[in-house]
Amino acid sequence: MTSTIILPPEHETGQSTMVPSAVLHGGSGAPAHNGGRGTPFPEPRVDKLRGLRLVALWTTLTLGAWAVLGGAGYGLYVVVHSFLL
Repeated sequence: MTSTIILPPEHETGQSTMVPSAVLHGGSGAPAHNGGRGTPFPEPRVDKLRGLRLVALWTTLTLGAWAVLGGAGYGLYVVVHSFLL
């Protein structure tokens, strides 16, 4: 037994639309993000990082992670050293 959802009345016609719940919840039929009405928003264009920019990004992230790890390690060293003295 499939369930059905009744949408609010349309402004132009005043009639309600019955839509199977599978359509609204990602089942077969129209896409779930717009309920089967109208056209969905286009996907945004994303430029991919390639080449030297990608290497620079990974290098920066790696150095940043090591800096944070080194700072945390030194902080732990100072705390332990202060408790032992």
